[in-house]
Amino acid sequence: MNPVKIADYGLSEEFGYLPHYDPAQRLSPGNEEWDQFALEIPKLLMGNDFRKRVQALPDFNVAALKTQADKSRAMMILSYIGQSYQWSDNSPATTFPKKLALPWHEVGLLVGRPPILSYQSYASDNWRRLDPSGPIECGNIALLQCFLGGQDEEWFILIHIDIEKKAGKALKAIELAQASVVDNDSDSLEKALIQLRDALQSMYDVLCRMPERCDPYVYFHRVRPYIFGWRNNPSLPNGVVYEGVDAYGSKGQVFRGETGAQSAIIPAMDAILGITHEKDELRDYLMEMRGYMPPMHVKFIEAVEAGPSVRNMVTSLANTKLKTIFNECVSIVGDFRAKHLEYAGTYIHAQAQATPGNPSAVGTGGTPFMVYLRKHRDESKQQLIS
Repeated sequence: MNPVKIADYGLSEEFGYLPHYDPAQRLSPGNEEWDQFALEIPKLLMGNDFRKRVQALPDFNVAALKTQADKSRAMMILSYIGQSYQWSDNSPATTFPKKLALPWHEVGLLVGRPPILSYQSYASDNWRRLDPSGPIECGNIALLQCFLGGQDEEWFILIHIDIEKKAGKALKAIELAQASVVDNDSDSLEKALIQLRDALQSMYDVLCRMPERCDPYVYFHRVRPYIFGWRNNPSLPNGVVYEGVDAYGSKGQVFRGETGAQSAIIPAMDAILGITHEKDELRDYLMEMRGYMPPMHVKFIEAVEAGPSVRNMVTSLANTKLKTIFNECVSIVGDFRAKHLEYAGTYIHAQAQATPGNPSAVGTGGTPFMVYLRKHRDESKQQLIS
């Protein structure tokens, strides 16, 4: 069994799950009007007839997308325009016009994700540095794209971007830990687990900063409504038709909305620590979320799952210190889930429902999130090594 190498999956200790370049702030020539339209979404959503304005855009030129940065930006702006088209009116759209649906689907094929806003476009491809020579972290990053804009929307997403960046040291620790298992080297495994623990702690510390600039009321009423999908959504029982997309015909499509469950961080941590979940609807949902991740991120998770078992080695050794550090890693993953549950209660469950068609008991991904998050937290905490 070979240890995973993060470079094989386009990942690095420096950038984590973020792209290894600063995302493009403009598309290459050929789609200027779409670029400008996306930048004006916060203003256009204040006006009338958002949907008519989308339909009046020139045809999107997919052939003009030359680089990976181009394709990623195109997916981001098409997704923001698509979500805005859907939720800009009290009545959701049951059909996306060919003008929008066709390029969204085509660009989705290029990046390996379905035509709906997913976590990669919402967060990981959606940032710029304020000081180009400064770090990629809260305090030196801003969003490239918003729905309504404002401090709360920016901060909610920036927190996630910072965590994705800080995941880099944890990803490198996964590589080092599996190599240590292959070498049967407990000393190097201890060092790798210390690096993993410290990285997890730094990521958790960033997550704890969410309330600093993101107010629960504003989040619920001004940020959350635009990221819902069209699966398990009572206002779209038959999904949404994507006009002009031959692969879909005229059948309504049901895709999950953007959710943090589409980040590859926690699945990779579960994989390296051997944290398992009972086979049930929750686990099926999480596996489904992999279809909304960049394909290389999914391959990385699968490689870690199939690689040398750190849990087995730690369990087999009479090494109290190693077990303690391992359990600290497991505990922090449990803390992540507990904090997520706490935020779900504060930012969603406790807020009055005021968004037609988007029930507060269902998450943006279309699941009964409180039940799922509580179960996940408990399962994580129960898997310490004695």
